[in-house]
Amino acid sequence: MINKTNIFAFLASFIMAFSLHGCKYFELDKKEKAVARVFDNYLFINELQEAISDQASEDDSIEIARTYIDTWVRKQLMLHQAENALSSEQKDFEKKLEEYRSSLIIYSYRQKLIQQKLDTSVSNQDIIDYYEDNIDNFMLNDEIVKAIFVKIPLDAPKISNVRTWTKSGNIESIDKLEKYCVNYAEKFDMFNNSWIYFSSLMNQVPLTIDQPQRFLRYNKNIETTDSAFHYFIKILDHKTEGDITPMSLMRNDIKSILLNKRKIEFYKELDNQIYNNGVNRNSFEIY
Repeated sequence: MINKTNIFAFLASFIMAFSLHGCKYFELDKKEKAVARVFDNYLFINELQEAISDQASEDDSIEIARTYIDTWVRKQLMLHQAENALSSEQKDFEKKLEEYRSSLIIYSYRQKLIQQKLDTSVSNQDIIDYYEDNIDNFMLNDEIVKAIFVKIPLDAPKISNVRTWTKSGNIESIDKLEKYCVNYAEKFDMFNNSWIYFSSLMNQVPLTIDQPQRFLRYNKNIETTDSAFHYFIKILDHKTEGDITPMSLMRNDIKSILLNKRKIEFYKELDNQIYNNGVNRNSFEIY
């Protein structure tokens, strides 16, 4: 390993030989401290040393130095080009930086207060009330189903029984199917008897259905295979595009909506409170 304090000794020959795309070596009074120059800007040895670990080998250190110098040179050349191409007005970022700083400080302050004071609990009744008050806004854009999904290897035993149990879908058949799948299935899922998007279900099956709305109207059972598995699907219930979305499927979305409304109201109250405090304390004047 090599110490960073001695890095210039073994980099000297590398620096001398390393062509910086036409840049000449530096004036006598600066070349002992600088390792690169772009116009009037210099990269000094101490900055280069900071980029190289004490644990780096000599070869690694040279490669790191080469990359660092090349990157620095390219950046300085681009900056010089941009400086010359842009007008003074275009390069005046002070106002933008101040606006960004102000926005960031206000945002951080609001987030701190929200974490401290905002009630983030949303009751089931809140969700129900919002759903019922806005039910016309919850129209389905896609088909949803309640279903049983079975995926079993081609060489699994009693495939015909699986087909019969899946098509039946009654409690006794589902019980037999579940016990069978514990031993033989790659996957068995009833999705907690919850609504799922039909497209998500079909993504698990090597089968494309072009008109899902029409298909679901006339088909309750799906069976297909690929080179390794049998796939069985039982559609227990379905809703199509244009139907009302079940509340269970919208629960998380409604919770997010209610919390966001709460945040907006919190911001308004905070702004008004701070403004009124400013008025009462004569903190500002409007001329």
